[in-house]
Amino acid sequence: MASRMASCRISASRSEQGVRLPWARLACLTLAVATLAGYMPASRAAVSIMRPPREARSDEPLVVTIVYTGDTPTGTSVDVPRTLSITLTNGEQLPRAVLLTRDSGAPEHVRLAAGEMKAVSYRAPWPEWARGAVRVDVPGVDVSPSVVLLTRKPREATANAPAPAPATAAAAAAAVAPASTPLAIGSAEGPMTGNESLAAQMPPSTVKPSNSLVPELGTFLAGRLSFYQPNYFADGWSSSDADLARFQISIKFRFVLPDDPRSRGFLDNLYFAYTQTSLWDIRGDESPFHDTSYMPALFYYLEDTGWRTSWFTRMGIESGYEHESNGTAGPGSRGVDIIYVKPIWDFGDLNANHLTIEPKIYAYEHIQESNGDIAHYRGYVDLLFKYGSPDGWQLATTLRKGTRSTYGSVDVQFTYPLAKLFGNAWGGYLFLNYFNGYAEDLLDYNQHRWAARIGFAVSR
Repeated sequence: MASRMASCRISASRSEQGVRLPWARLACLTLAVATLAGYMPASRAAVSIMRPPREARSDEPLVVTIVYTGDTPTGTSVDVPRTLSITLTNGEQLPRAVLLTRDSGAPEHVRLAAGEMKAVSYRAPWPEWARGAVRVDVPGVDVSPSVVLLTRKPREATANAPAPAPATAAAAAAAVAPASTPLAIGSAEGPMTGNESLAAQMPPSTVKPSNSLVPELGTFLAGRLSFYQPNYFADGWSSSDADLARFQISIKFRFVLPDDPRSRGFLDNLYFAYTQTSLWDIRGDESPFHDTSYMPALFYYLEDTGWRTSWFTRMGIESGYEHESNGTAGPGSRGVDIIYVKPIWDFGDLNANHLTIEPKIYAYEHIQESNGDIAHYRGYVDLLFKYGSPDGWQLATTLRKGTRSTYGSVDVQFTYPLAKLFGNAWGGYLFLNYFNGYAEDLLDYNQHRWAARIGFAVSR
């Protein structure tokens, strides 16, 4: 069977000239192999990939470069399609199809000798809605998506750029319809004939009709809504009268998506977060909730301050105002308000096992009378240590030391990706938790408890 290696290079080159490629690097980044049908039935060609650049600018075109390589002794003939469809994704929004056009000077047909290479570029303006971290996919090609950090330039800088195509139902339909010209790329799941296009293999679920509210909702939330603290459910055993399950829901919302992803402006990095943590007597006679803490927060967060030294890899910062109460009245009512600052240091390779240290230092802006001595048990610092890798296990430990010598707590959370246990179709994490000390919840903040739990985490 003829071989075919599929991919593209996404770039933001200001130059409209031909693309020069470092062939040695190109060869080592080939990602997929499948059958390629060319102009002549007996001809074969390979198509290779280069890793996309990490950053791009909105006033420069989005460029995808396909590289054809002759891999038969008698030569290779390939028809080059006029258009190419890719998808771009911002945050949680659904993928959007973007149609790129072949460069005007590029050939419609190429003839390659054995080992000869030819680069053909496709380009289009970056869509107006694309900003920040943009995921780039080539539907129908079995390769991992790439993420490009897009910086949006002021409107006057892009006034002369061609307007992006509107995201209409007709455009979406065109993106998935078979093209009249052949495209020499297919998926690893099967060969692609000369009458098919890459866009024709895009799953129908990636394009929604224009009368659906989902794309509009996705656009609103894209890059804005994300996880904040870990989200999990776990049950187990404890020293209290009831074995209390614990679960937590935590999200944050970003008010402004800045044109410059590196902006350090106050409003550009202002977040609202909501966290809810519950202890649940799930095996009790009536399965009552023992206590629930409701924690809204308003804060400034910068993942990377840009500060660098020889002893840490990255430093971030978070600072804001947080309210916590258990939403009850009477003797069981509890509540505190704090003002806090949290520097965040990362040590080591962020893509492999590394250490993160996050001391959350706070002052009590308000303490409810029913829990007026809570500082004796919680103190003024939550010290979090995390060690692990993004795609492997992680151990997170939070230490508290109350102002009284014998009061404090330790909360340990171990997570492991379910995909590594049961296969890539699984999401989430195995969650193991051990707590020992005071103030796991607000209601019983002054009572000692230990608990061991096992469960499932959506985020960590």
